[in-house]
Amino acid sequence: MFTIIFGGILFIFALYYLFSSKSYEEKPKEKYKKSKKEVIKNTKKEEKVKEKEKEKEKKETEKIKIEKKEPENDLSKYLFKTIKECNSMLKCYFYKHGHLILFCDEKKISLLPIKNFFTDTPKTYNKTIEKDVIVDVCLSPEKKLVFCANKNSKSILYYTLEKVEGKIKLVKLDKNIVTNRPYEIKSIVSNSSGTLLSSIGTNDDTEIQIFDPISSEIKFKESTGAIQNFQMIMGPNDSDLLISTYMNDISVLNFEQSDKFNNETKKYENIYKFKRNSSIPVKAKPLFYALSNDEKFFVVSSDDKSIKIFRNYGNISESKIYTQINLEFNSNVVALYVDYFENGKLEGFVGVCRENDIIIYNVNGQVYLELPEAHNGEIIGMYITRENKDNNDDKNNKDLVLISAGKDGRIKFWKI
Repeated sequence: MFTIIFGGILFIFALYYLFSSKSYEEKPKEKYKKSKKEVIKNTKKEEKVKEKEKEKEKKETEKIKIEKKEPENDLSKYLFKTIKECNSMLKCYFYKHGHLILFCDEKKISLLPIKNFFTDTPKTYNKTIEKDVIVDVCLSPEKKLVFCANKNSKSILYYTLEKVEGKIKLVKLDKNIVTNRPYEIKSIVSNSSGTLLSSIGTNDDTEIQIFDPISSEIKFKESTGAIQNFQMIMGPNDSDLLISTYMNDISVLNFEQSDKFNNETKKYENIYKFKRNSSIPVKAKPLFYALSNDEKFFVVSSDDKSIKIFRNYGNISESKIYTQINLEFNSNVVALYVDYFENGKLEGFVGVCRENDIIIYNVNGQVYLELPEAHNGEIIGMYITRENKDNNDDKNNKDLVLISAGKDGRIKFWKI
């Protein structure tokens, strides 16, 4: 009996141990299964996050690629018009009388009249030279008479705007001036009325020649000696000729015009008196100089990396320096715009160039605006003016406009 009872107790303990160990083994398996599910779940989350990050990175990369492919042009907010009539521009001149721009390459003359820079659609009048090579051009704004200096013939030809078959064209006149220079012509300039035309030569030809374009006769000639002529412009009111050499000053040639009756021809003839006035001391070799828009000041860039503004006191040969702007480079082209001059205070802007960059200063020497790489080549001309968009006469509502010309054959209009 005892044996049976003791055997039963042992059997119960054995069953308890068996079931309790099974339960013990199953619990960690369940726990393991549970943790494995969590790991898989977390891994999937991480993969989704990584996918999102990759997608975001891909979009950013694509954005950068697009930006690099089509970079924003910072100059576009200033540039509002570009004109291209030639591949390589040789000379370009701006005439405030009638908003005329005259430019050329070696084979073609182009005349561009613009009444309003903003609203007008520019119409350029061109004329191709077939048998010679152009070295310079100039214009009589009052008569719309274009003069063209040729290299091989050393002659000056005449062109004008005429209506041909119902269309305005630039046509050649049956008239010319033979200069008889030993070398080619370097530069020519005319007064506004077209009654005087001056030329200077190259190499050892240092003679200044002044012609009467009406008769084609030479009226005055003078040599500057052994110093080669460098640049020549017409002074204020067409009464002076400014001529620079490779000396450190600018020579002033004054001329007076009067009419005298010729008893033989029974006609009035133009009589000129020429007088060489004192020079304007620049104290460095002039590189380029130009009159201001009001012709009461003129600006000179020189090889000492300076820009000098001179005030014209009625007689340009008596001009005194008003202010000087010191640069870190030499500027081969310069322009001056005067807003006003009152009680000894000048307000305005100066344009200079550094290779193909344009920098605008105020007359106090502070940088107003920079236009880097404004052209794809050397800048050969600049002009600053004010223009009204809506063609009214409100002076306070006029935008400042810069016109620049480069050897890349382009004339560009900037609202600055």
